Amino acid sequence: MENAGRAMVFGGTGFVGRHICAAFAHHGWDVVAVSRRPAQVSGARTAVALDVVRAAPADVGRLLADHGPDVVVNAAGSYWGLDEEGMRASFGTLTARLLAALAARPAPARLVHLGTVMEHAPTPRGQALTERSPLGPTGAYGRAKLAATRAVLDSGLDALVLRLTNSVGPGVHRQSLVGKVAQALHQAREAGTRAEITLAPLRAERDYLDVRDLGDAVVAAASATARGVVNIGSGHAYPVRDLVGDLVRLSGVPARITEREPGAGGPVAPGAAAEWLRVDPATARELLGWAARRTLSGALADLWAAGLRAPAGV
Repeated sequence: MENAGRAMVFGGTGFVGRHICAAFAHHGWDVVAVSRRPAQVSGARTAVALDVVRAAPADVGRLLADHGPDVVVNAAGSYWGLDEEGMRASFGTLTARLLAALAARPAPARLVHLGTVMEHAPTPRGQALTERSPLGPTGAYGRAKLAATRAVLDSGLDALVLRLTNSVGPGVHRQSLVGKVAQALHQAREAGTRAEITLAPLRAERDYLDVRDLGDAVVAAASATARGVVNIGSGHAYPVRDLVGDLVRLSGVPARITEREPGAGGPVAPGAAAEWLRVDPATARELLGWAARRTLSGALADLWAAGLRAPAGV
């Protein structure tokens, strides 16, 4: 296959980053995966360990100069277990360092920056989220991501922000809703017992995407000429209760689900405020030629078949 170019994926060892690396490799790109700690990534020719938040700005510039990427993907940053200040450093400081290094290059690479639909204000039930929907994040995660997105859009670089919806699939993070359920089911299967799972109330209906479709969207964005913001989602709102029930049935493990309000000791997720979410994928089809093509049932089946791994540092 003819080489399509070189892609450098920051956060290449994370749940999303690994699938982005694999998608680039599948489409003929030479892939460099960058992460805080060294780790091999399927599809990446080169893996580089660099903590961009703690590194000297010149180190990021040297990394770009040494590898000469045509496209840089910012899939880095963590929010699990962090307070708002920690999220601002994880997303904002990292993004600022990356933007400065790209701007200093004689020929800056194209940047594909991963944002989140949580940067928008919640939408009324039944209404689709578009790129023109009001901004107004209700949580720390959305606020931190929106600040990073604004920095990218103000940079003047050849950049496209993909505001992503929820994604599921092999390697899902253990602290996500689906990851928690899958982990409890695996542990119960190994112990030969019933899984006892406590979750926040499963009232929401949300747009979920197979993470491999997300990877394809990033590759499409890398090759496109569009700038600005494109929302990425399946275009369907799935009842979260059905999602959990489908995974339990697929596993064949007996389980008891207890729903508990966060104030009564139930868990809280970054997107917990959004009880309705459906992304309108029309702009992604028009500008990127992309649409989700995989099924959520297939993503859950492959997630279960792959088992669980400890989340890698990004």
